[in-house]
Amino acid sequence: INRLISMKSLIGILFFASSSVFAACSSDESEIPLSPWVDTDTPLNVSPANEVIGKRWKLVFSDEFNDGSVNLNKWTLRESKETRTPRPALGINEWYYKPENVFEKDGVLSLKCKKVGDDVMYGSAITSEKKYLVKYGYLEARVKNADIKKAIHTAFWMSSPNINNVDGTGNDGAEIDIFESAYIADKTLSSIHIDGYGDAHQEKNIRFDATGLHEGFHVWGLLWNENKLEIYYDGVLKATFDEEKWIPKVEEYILFSAEATFSGEGDFRGQPVDSYLTEALVDYIRVWSLEEK
Repeated sequence: INRLISMKSLIGILFFASSSVFAACSSDESEIPLSPWVDTDTPLNVSPANEVIGKRWKLVFSDEFNDGSVNLNKWTLRESKETRTPRPALGINEWYYKPENVFEKDGVLSLKCKKVGDDVMYGSAITSEKKYLVKYGYLEARVKNADIKKAIHTAFWMSSPNINNVDGTGNDGAEIDIFESAYIADKTLSSIHIDGYGDAHQEKNIRFDATGLHEGFHVWGLLWNENKLEIYYDGVLKATFDEEKWIPKVEEYILFSAEATFSGEGDFRGQPVDSYLTEALVDYIRVWSLEEK
């Protein structure tokens, strides 16, 4: 017993000493946190808001967007060198992601959109590409959509460094559109894109109703394992992809974007040139892995 007490005392002393050293190092704001992928502002032991998937999860990544500026250890602000796919039905012949449209304010991530010419729009996006990748688990984000009536949709999605590999499946990497708020009505879609974006491209879309989609914040979730992808909206299962060919089995990175919508809905032409259009807001992003029994 005395030996056990001595060992516990020694462990306590070592823990206190190491904690003191870390606290001293952490006083310098330039130091990297002990757990760089989990935001220190994330509530301790937080579980997914979705009760359907249970509680046996370990938080492995989060961002609460409370820093006042985007954490560039976790994210890259996307910048388009060439126009993305034109939207002629909307009168948008050129549109680009611009880093200056991305910032944090009042504890949220803001993704702004602007009209900068008669047929030119600047959107915004962040990506964890080349910084943080995830394979399987549960992803959750609380999002307020940009105003689709201005022809701008919001997207929470994932992609893979191997998206352009062609093998007839998404097993080696896919674009996973958890949601794209592309329609003025309270409906949206989840999509999987595989085999790149050329002649070999394949996709599967699931459209569904989403009550209150364009009003306030909503919680989106993706449950991803080797057998299926499940999309949740405010805790309700809305879409399931369980055919093997559509399920990525490799690491993917995370993206949020506000961009010219593909649906053709909304009024871009009627907005004044050189004007702010709208913004999408992200309250948080959290990623959990399934804990072993």
